[in-house]
Amino acid sequence: MTTPELTAAEKVRIACTNVTYEPKIEGCVDCEERAPIRAVILSPNLGTPLILHPGQTKCSIFIAAEAIARRYFGAKPAKDDGIKNCVGEAICEAPYGPVFVDRHLRLYPLQSGKQIKKEPKDAMLFRDGKAASKAMGAVRVWNVGKFAGGLIANRLGEPVAILRSATVAQYSTGVALTDIYEIEIDLSKLPDSPDLGKMCTFAWMVPVPKAYAVRPEVKGVEAWEYQDQVILDFLDAERKDPNRRHYPTLFEFDLSEPPSPTALPAHKTDARHRLMAWHPVIRSNAAALRVGHLSDVHVNVRQNTLAKSPAYLLEQPGGQPAPGTPAEPPASRLCNSFIGLYQLVKAFADGDEATKADVLVITGDLLDFNRNLDPNAIPPNSIGAQWRAFNVLNNIQNPGLYKRGLDDMLVYSLVRHAYQQWNLPVFLTTGNHEAYQVPYGISPRENAWVMAMGALEATNSLKGPHGKRQIEPGILATAAGTVSAYNDFDRASDWDEAKANDGIAADHNLTIYEACLAYGPTYGQALTSQNFDRKQCDWFFSLFTPLSDWRHVYGRQCLLGLDWGEGEEYMNLSGAVPMRADKQSYGILPRSTRAISDHQHYLLDWTRYLARERYQAQLLLFSHFTFVNYDNKVAFSDRNRQFVPAYGKGKPVLAGENNGGWNFNNMGTCERKLDWFFQNCVNQTRKAGVSVHFSGHSHRAGIYTTTISGNTVTIESAFDPGLQPAHPANTSEAGKTKFIVSSCGGPIGVQNLNHELGGWTLTPPSGTLYDPSAKIPFRQVAYAKGSAQPRLAVALDYMQVSKVERVLHWEHAKGNTFFMVVGPKTHRLGCIASVRLWGFGRTPDQPGGATWIPFDTTLKFRHLSRGSAYESPAAAPQSGIYEMALPAGRQPEIAALQDPLLANTTRWFCEVKLQAPKGLPADHFKLDPWFFPVDFTTRKTGIGRVPMLRRRLGEQGEVPDWDWLSETLSKSRYPSKDDATRVDNQ
Repeated sequence: MTTPELTAAEKVRIACTNVTYEPKIEGCVDCEERAPIRAVILSPNLGTPLILHPGQTKCSIFIAAEAIARRYFGAKPAKDDGIKNCVGEAICEAPYGPVFVDRHLRLYPLQSGKQIKKEPKDAMLFRDGKAASKAMGAVRVWNVGKFAGGLIANRLGEPVAILRSATVAQYSTGVALTDIYEIEIDLSKLPDSPDLGKMCTFAWMVPVPKAYAVRPEVKGVEAWEYQDQVILDFLDAERKDPNRRHYPTLFEFDLSEPPSPTALPAHKTDARHRLMAWHPVIRSNAAALRVGHLSDVHVNVRQNTLAKSPAYLLEQPGGQPAPGTPAEPPASRLCNSFIGLYQLVKAFADGDEATKADVLVITGDLLDFNRNLDPNAIPPNSIGAQWRAFNVLNNIQNPGLYKRGLDDMLVYSLVRHAYQQWNLPVFLTTGNHEAYQVPYGISPRENAWVMAMGALEATNSLKGPHGKRQIEPGILATAAGTVSAYNDFDRASDWDEAKANDGIAADHNLTIYEACLAYGPTYGQALTSQNFDRKQCDWFFSLFTPLSDWRHVYGRQCLLGLDWGEGEEYMNLSGAVPMRADKQSYGILPRSTRAISDHQHYLLDWTRYLARERYQAQLLLFSHFTFVNYDNKVAFSDRNRQFVPAYGKGKPVLAGENNGGWNFNNMGTCERKLDWFFQNCVNQTRKAGVSVHFSGHSHRAGIYTTTISGNTVTIESAFDPGLQPAHPANTSEAGKTKFIVSSCGGPIGVQNLNHELGGWTLTPPSGTLYDPSAKIPFRQVAYAKGSAQPRLAVALDYMQVSKVERVLHWEHAKGNTFFMVVGPKTHRLGCIASVRLWGFGRTPDQPGGATWIPFDTTLKFRHLSRGSAYESPAAAPQSGIYEMALPAGRQPEIAALQDPLLANTTRWFCEVKLQAPKGLPADHFKLDPWFFPVDFTTRKTGIGRVPMLRRRLGEQGEVPDWDWLSETLSKSRYPSKDDATRVDNQ
């Protein structure tokens, strides 16, 4: 067979693309004369996939390429009157670009992964040799702007995405990438194309340089993406950085089996499963996408170590639980965020009609903090080793304990698993926690040490890596009180009633006492008041997607994801000034200080226009920050909730919580352009608007609709799609924007329907399914099995500790009887079944040593309190008054345990057995008993000594009595508080 004569055009193309003076990459194993063009694919990526509509054959990808590509692609300056992008740069077609697309771009089934062996010298995407004749007819390439951060435009000059400037610098640390190109491909013309009905991946392939080919992670790999090299360089730098200390193993976790609550999954160890770039594409058969939404998944491998704790609530000497108490340690009831996330992703990907989605969007807070405790470094069944390891202040610089990347790698592995095994596209946006640097305690406190540390940080007086930092000259550096308070590092673990975040233990489905028992005496530590560091987002933008903000059009749906941005406000000290627009007070759910940015404004404004004028599409907007979201103290049943969006927080407004631009009705929102958003994007009938906004952040599910009159936004309806699925507002209405706030997709969430638990109605990990074609379009998808089922004991304990109400308290009646006062909310729930007291000690007739002794009581309802000052006992109106009687025959045992001489060794607990609360589904809560520490003593009065029963006051009413555990049970099992909180010289 003779070779056909080349056409004149083919000869020109070959001449233009095989110049002999091209520079070669030093050390490249490619034996070709011309060096490859290095580029990274900006879109699609692992967290910004490409979903093709049925019948769609053409698609676009965007790359950032090195400077030499401009000459090779033949990109020439456009005419003065040509198309310009959104920053005024000329857009020009690159006529020879298809030749190099043919050479470098590949499309692989994602299940098998990218080719790792070097292809034959003349292998091409279209199998058409160096002439690239097929590619020239199926591919078009445009230079659409500089790779410089900010807005990315398509060939029509329209904005399609945003890059952070730091991401551009990050991707240009090796080879300077200079230009962005849009590549349009007609996939119908690809020979031997993989089945796009299953997940595939694009790849811009180049040879592996010799310097990398010897790496163990790249063993046997001869071809990869230059983007893989960028990622490997980034992870190498992270491993070497003493302030990052990245986890050393750079391979995916194996999620072929459901994850364990106590152990990390094993790693996949072949080169195809190393941490690298992926560019997923799939063709859906859906007319309109069913959208799954998750937020605030908060993966935290520290939970795996916490769950190992063998400490029991009521523990016998010898390390066994008291007979009649739960057989498992309380840490076994911990809700593991990654397990919840895994199960929810599986439900969206592989569930039935009630849960299955065509696409999943996760709007940030993928993790709690970037550095975390490696569970593999802590032995099981060692309370002492766990407590000492959780001393973050002492150990944050210990390279064997606290490492970066573990939580990110779990999420990365799960997203990859969703693509590989379930063909589920997953979009991601950032939240504020992607930027959090270091861990904090399980119940961080605003103690004197933390306040001194915060004051020194505010004046930039603390220097050096986290841990014991040095004080340098500054405004407060010479303030003796502040300096001495900070330098007393052992005080960093002190108890204080003021908490930096009330709900962390509840997120874990544990009471504060239970969580601290597993964590140890350093539960209250906080290393920094400035944990947010925008540089920490580099992992997200390296491994998930370079894009901070993105747009994706599917048929008549337009999806737009917004970045959290590079700042947060959570202290908000000026928010308590009554006449300011900011009425959220201090210590708030963080707000995004940079959103809506000018670039986001431009992208959103253009997308609104295109959704209406070109695509006739619904605009679905996604962000971590909210636009409408009630504070936990505000119930969905509360009426006339309003706010007045404003540009400036300092704008004078009337007093009152319903006034101002930031109040209890839009917690966790952003700080810029709120008035523009509500005037131009919400409830639009004549102009293009947002149909549905999806967010999270607050850990409280809610679907809100609003009305707007002048500058005032009034919340028209608010409901929980899980607990109130048939709410009349669960509909799609033209010209009515729905604000979806999904609860947390890993931890336990909270709710407040009608003040039933004062904001502590705990809910299981969940997300939201949006089906635009369904009569009831919004459905909650929840995972409530095992330790993910909310515990009523935790909710009641939080009501007590956070002072929502005095859930239970007692006043002596006569003899062996008390009045038990049940707070009005708790009494309405009707959830108290019985009460048992437990005393630890040794009675005269008891053989052996000290032990836990149970005392059952009988309860008899007397009446409802009227709240009268003359009433005994005094109680809030509608409290339930019960007679609680102790067994008369056991008074000698009780008296023996109340002997003042035994006060140092005797301890008491109250066990409350629970029943299903009224007004909520019978199976909503797990009804295991509620335990808390009490004092059961006698006090001297004018009529003699009378018994007194109350929850312990102060620290030991919330957390364990550390010294008692060590001295009474076992010093070898429970180290002393001083041992666990000690901070060594570093």
